[in-house]
Amino acid sequence: MDSRVRRFRKQARVENRGRSGIRLRYSRSLRALAVGYLREQLKRGTSNETVASALGVSGWSLSRWARRTGIEKTMALIPVEVVAEGADVPASPVVTLVTPDGYRIEGLKGLEVRSVLEALR
Repeated sequence: MDSRVRRFRKQARVENRGRSGIRLRYSRSLRALAVGYLREQLKRGTSNETVASALGVSGWSLSRWARRTGIEKTMALIPVEVVAEGADVPASPVVTLVTPDGYRIEGLKGLEVRSVLEALR
C-alpha cells in the first residue's frame, strides 16, 4: 500500500473518531491529499473508483473533491508497444480499449479506435 494511502486512512480515522456512515467528514488538507493522489493515479491510467476504494472513500466524494479543486477528469493514454508473435497474428488486428473509469470496448479495428477516442473525449 502506498504511503500516502496509509497516511490518508490514518488521518481519516483520527478526524472521524466516533462518526460512521454518512456522518464522516474530511478536512480540507485531507481532501487535498486524496485529490493529489488521484491526479497522479489518473495519469497512470488508474480509475477514479480504484483510487477511491484504496483510500476508503466513495468514488462520488472523490470526484466531487477533484471538481472543487479544479481537476478535470482526464483520460490518460498510456503508450504501449504492440509486438507480433508467431504466424498466428491476424492480418487485421482487433483492439480492446479500456478507459481509466473501467469502460471496456472490444473488437475495434483500424479507424474505429480513433472515432471511439474522439467520442470519449
